[in-house]
Amino acid sequence: MTKACKLLEYVHVLMRVMLVSERTGPEHQHVIKFNPLDFHTLSMLRTAPSLRASDMADGLGVAATTASSVIARLVKRGYVARTQNKTDRRAYDLTLTTQGRQIAEAIHSQDIRNMELFLSALSGGDQDNLLDLLGQVAGRVEALETDGAAATRTST
Repeated sequence: MTKACKLLEYVHVLMRVMLVSERTGPEHQHVIKFNPLDFHTLSMLRTAPSLRASDMADGLGVAATTASSVIARLVKRGYVARTQNKTDRRAYDLTLTTQGRQIAEAIHSQDIRNMELFLSALSGGDQDNLLDLLGQVAGRVEALETDGAAATRTST
């Protein structure tokens, strides 16, 4: 098995643990019909309390139409509020509702528990090494995304 295949296998296991809603506590199971973009959107709004839809699309790495669908679904469910921007009346700011914040916090808490479980398989030094290596990989991927986005903007 190649290194890339082995890494893919490991990533699939970790993603399955991270994305399967049944792993959350009983009080939060099936609160949101499973959709990873919903989870990521709520997470983004948890850390950045007021975002424009275009910033949300960029942060999610999806087309504006996809972000618009996700936002509309979360607004309809009562998790996200859309308010007109005070300085640009054409733009709307997105914020979490009280219910949306509760769900976002529950998702974050579960994610932290998952990360603690993952790290518990390693010694402290190995944890540090893993975090360093993953930081390098994440940095490289982000740089490639940024370079790719810049190249796309200049070619249009």
